[in-house]
Amino acid sequence: MSRATTEKCLTCYGKGEVSSERGPEACPDCLGEGTPIDRGAKMEWRLRELERTYETSDAETHGDVVWLVHELRRHREALVRIFALCQDADDGDATAREVRGLANEALGLYDPSQG
Repeated sequence: MSRATTEKCLTCYGKGEVSSERGPEACPDCLGEGTPIDRGAKMEWRLRELERTYETSDAETHGDVVWLVHELRRHREALVRIFALCQDADDGDATAREVRGLANEALGLYDPSQG
């Protein structure tokens, strides 16, 4: 069983909704699921929210946020490609195993204790 299906969201305690001034709303951290969402999906969701938030700000701030978001996405994509290459390496390759572990630590693709 995956980590996401066995844990409860710490924001809504597994209920899928939180209280607000406007009444109950879908939990912003689990999107109403009650369980933690995938780390990559959560990262992308938050990046899009940052883009929307800073879209109307002054030109300098908006440009900085757009650049930062682009760089983060580019670096995450590179880590995914590195991770995939390490997955294809021989089982006895200690360097590939170490790099795969480091890439997974940054990306959070799977729970290291499960694999």
